[in-house]
Amino acid sequence: MNNLPEELHSLFSKHELQLGIGDLSRVTGVTQSKIRYWEQKGYIHAVKNDEGQNHKYSLPMIGKTRLIKHFLDEGFTLQAAVDKAEEHRETMDMVQKVLTDRFLSFIKFEGHDAINMGPLKNDPDKSVIAVLSSGKTELQLVPSDFD
Repeated sequence: MNNLPEELHSLFSKHELQLGIGDLSRVTGVTQSKIRYWEQKGYIHAVKNDEGQNHKYSLPMIGKTRLIKHFLDEGFTLQAAVDKAEEHRETMDMVQKVLTDRFLSFIKFEGHDAINMGPLKNDPDKSVIAVLSSGKTELQLVPSDFD
């Protein structure tokens, strides 16, 4: 467990966090047949792997798949949904960067699960933590020596 932050950093930064088609379908709400169709059309793509292995989808493709579905649910055509999802690529890259750069560790804070996101740049005596409580995430500013 001591190396968990480094392992998560590696997963996020190297696109090693991957899901198979069944898990991708489950987390995005998109049927496997639609995922295969979108891949055939070139809208999404699987991570390259050896012949005979199941398709795996990276974190950016998970996000893109979810965005396409969201825009379809909003009433856009498939092509328009794909185009709008592409427009959000920078946002997805930014989310990945934040996850990679700011995740320091999992912690317990006042009895709740939390993520230590580290000290403030201009005030290193204070740290930001994301506290998961009652199904919500709340950011809190705490003294950096809160342990």
